[in-house]
Amino acid sequence: MKRVGVLVLYSVQETLRDRLLLGLLAAGAILLLLVGLLAPMTLGAREKTFHDLGLAWIHLSGVLILLVLGAWTLHRERERGIWLTILTRPVTRAEYVLGRLLGLLCTLALALLGSALVYSLVGWITGLGPTAGLGISLAYNFLEMSILAGLILLFSTFSGFALTVFLAMAVFFAGHLSADLLRLAALTDNSLARSLATAFHWLLPHLELFRVRNALVAGTAPAPLEALRDLGYALAYLGALAGIAITVFLRREIR
Repeated sequence: MKRVGVLVLYSVQETLRDRLLLGLLAAGAILLLLVGLLAPMTLGAREKTFHDLGLAWIHLSGVLILLVLGAWTLHRERERGIWLTILTRPVTRAEYVLGRLLGLLCTLALALLGSALVYSLVGWITGLGPTAGLGISLAYNFLEMSILAGLILLFSTFSGFALTVFLAMAVFFAGHLSADLLRLAALTDNSLARSLATAFHWLLPHLELFRVRNALVAGTAPAPLEALRDLGYALAYLGALAGIAITVFLRREIR
């Protein structure tokens, strides 16, 4: 586990060195400040407008950091032969994959916490304050984005940067539509189409479970049992992705 910890620390250091995170936080601060100042112009929805856009920006920042910084870091290590240097040391391939996954999760946590800090600070400056459900929103964002991190890791074990980003985003967006596949299966009379729709429904991540932003702004939080279910689902799906990624990486020929 010590070797895995070193890999995680290296990933965090790379994130802090990169200007993308700071640039994204600065852009978000400017955007939220403008929204906070212009929000009084909206009819009777000043706080709701600010909180809706603020939580949406926090979510978007996590996606962008994982796709651009996370996926690019993995690709850059392969292109520069850094992973060859790491694997020639007493680091197993499973430890390398696990370290990279935890590194992506730490990168995600930094992005979400930084964005939440900017959102709270702008809210304090404009007198709007953060929404009461900010902590729950961050937790659900982290669970949802952790599945995206697992997808990025899995696809990066056998594809390049552009294909990794494309595949990860395709599955990510499809995961938000997975519930519609069951409705499609119920409407069709074709047994093959029904079977395929049902199979894809269960294979794709059920990401709508983690979409609680609008409910939190309205003052409604998930029930404790629902939160435990969502946590268990995210951990199980992420574990499955990590297991597949390790299996693929173990069988890959490294040059």
